[in-house]
Amino acid sequence: MEWRSSIFSREKRAHLHTVIILIVSVLFLLANPQISAITGNAVTTVFYYPFFKLRDKISNLTKTAEDNDALRASLVELSARLQFCDEASQENRRLRTLLGFVPPEGFKIIPAKIVVVSGSGVPNTVTINLGARNFIRENQTVIDRNGIAGRVAKVMDDYSTVYLLTEPRCRVAARVKRSRELGIIRFSMSRGMYLDNVPNKADVHVGDTVISSGLGGLFPEGLVIGVVNNVESPERGFFYDIGLIPAVNFNGLDELYVLAKED
Repeated sequence: MEWRSSIFSREKRAHLHTVIILIVSVLFLLANPQISAITGNAVTTVFYYPFFKLRDKISNLTKTAEDNDALRASLVELSARLQFCDEASQENRRLRTLLGFVPPEGFKIIPAKIVVVSGSGVPNTVTINLGARNFIRENQTVIDRNGIAGRVAKVMDDYSTVYLLTEPRCRVAARVKRSRELGIIRFSMSRGMYLDNVPNKADVHVGDTVISSGLGGLFPEGLVIGVVNNVESPERGFFYDIGLIPAVNFNGLDELYVLAKED
């Protein structure tokens, strides 16, 4: 027991000597400004400098991320502007094409935007952004830059429903432009667009242009409807089966124009 006690007392004395040496060293360093400065620089270099560098790197990474976000936002904005400019350019070309169109005498053109398209398989009705406030009336003719698209069927204050020529309720009194033969434009899902009620002795050929006749007073005379692509004479019957390719692409409608009578 005395031997163990002697060992413990020696260890305590050794620890005490170490603590005293450290305290004296610190006091010595603090008492000497040059040594204190050198020690401070060493401590800063060894312990704090790496953290400063890490902080700078994190700050730089944050700034880079913010710059990247700003660049991405700018690219999206530029892309949107380019798309808008391209669409405006295409619209400008379409309007320039329309400038060559002379409306029937006594009519003026009112541009309209399509807001809703309806129909199964082939669109048969559309809603436009014009209504009674814009002097739109029922049964006014609606065209695009290629020909007759349909007629106004229902008018609200700010919108109107248009029956396209693909709607069975929208029929047009028509004639073959070359030979002046008369008929009625109809549409069915099974046959597509066709010229009906044309006698099988009439002068009609593939490639003939069909226009509105003006009869009945619903559609003005002389507007393009389509081109004949098929003429057949049934074995029984008195009328041709005449198929047409519509002048208007009903699956690609864009701008429409309402023909309104001039005041």
